[in-house]
Amino acid sequence: MRTALVAVGLWFSSLSAAPRPETAVFGAFRQIDPGLLHFVQLQRTSVTAELDLVIAMGSPQAFPAENRWIFWAEDRKIGLFLQEKNRAERVYLLATKSGFPDCEARIERVTATDAVISCRAEKSEQLPNQKWVYDVRAKSLVRQLSYQPFAMSRVFLRAAGSARPNGAVLVGTNRQRLMAIEYHPDEEPAFRVLSDAAAEMWTDRVHVLAGTEGMPPRNVIAIENDKAAFPALIPALPRTTYDQFAAARPQRVKDGYLRQGTEFTELIGPWRRHEGKIWFGKTFYDGEGSTGVGGFGYLDENAKKLQLFNPPEVADWSVSALDVTPDFVWMALVNNGEYGGWSGGLLRYDRHRNSSLRLPLEDIALQLEHVNGKLLAATNFGVAVVEDEQVRRFFVDQTTDGRWRVVPATR
Repeated sequence: MRTALVAVGLWFSSLSAAPRPETAVFGAFRQIDPGLLHFVQLQRTSVTAELDLVIAMGSPQAFPAENRWIFWAEDRKIGLFLQEKNRAERVYLLATKSGFPDCEARIERVTATDAVISCRAEKSEQLPNQKWVYDVRAKSLVRQLSYQPFAMSRVFLRAAGSARPNGAVLVGTNRQRLMAIEYHPDEEPAFRVLSDAAAEMWTDRVHVLAGTEGMPPRNVIAIENDKAAFPALIPALPRTTYDQFAAARPQRVKDGYLRQGTEFTELIGPWRRHEGKIWFGKTFYDGEGSTGVGGFGYLDENAKKLQLFNPPEVADWSVSALDVTPDFVWMALVNNGEYGGWSGGLLRYDRHRNSSLRLPLEDIALQLEHVNGKLLAATNFGVAVVEDEQVRRFFVDQTTDGRWRVVPATR
């Protein structure tokens, strides 16, 4: 079906000055749905030499202050438009779609052929991704589809003597089925979804929990946390005092965490043995009166001596995953709050300079491994790869014919 040009010329005539390009899109959006009174441009992407793809949101109510997530409620609509670069008044509608209850939306991917928006609910639940496939030459929508995203939970390194060394396999689930993804950093593409037969030797290595949820009840599965227990020789962590907490996290004190009623629940989280030391990160629940101060450290197995580090970059965060090299300790940061977890990015601690570098990553990393000089992160939305202090995100995408593939996120 060919998408019609949305007429906006009459609306322009009331403007005294040449409008910005998005103004034409907002005018077209208002003509399509007069109940939408407020608009925001979410993204503009050049898709041909002549056309931009514009993603906008319309709402009957004013938008709150901008943040990293866009609340996509049932009374709000997202619209996809093509707009001519040299004639901004020529706007073509591809599609509009209303939102969902309790959906925080994030644009994950926009290319010349497709766009994907993720949807996160309360308690960090991932709702189905929304995908649009279009033909920019014909200025038409090919198909709109939805699919549940895959969280990748485990990373298995391939042995040096295997048929395809210097690689890894990630195993994850979309809560309906298991999936295995092969990663070879020196190949193109670097990621490949394994067939069910090829994946079985890897999916058999995880423990799966089955249950039901929702009304009416539906069957779901989850990958159990079956990582080894903490070594018994690690002593209990020193208890954080309120004064230490107040000095490290003054904003949390302003949030209402006063001396009376604040409970510290710090535990040892992920850990890794490396060259005679057991490195670990701290973890704690940060809500409803419980809190802590983030940090990490190691136990020297020979000297039986505990060493802790509390740089300010980690004070507000728990550690969800950890990896150690001779030069660096890499940690994934997460806030385990009342309404679910959210990511604090990746922290690289320089063991020689005693300095920290924090890299942005909006997904929660569940396991970190180094593969052929690159840091590979299994995340709650897919995969991330770190090389030369640059983070690239990937996720499992469904095609219009039902196949699965791994694609790079464009943000």
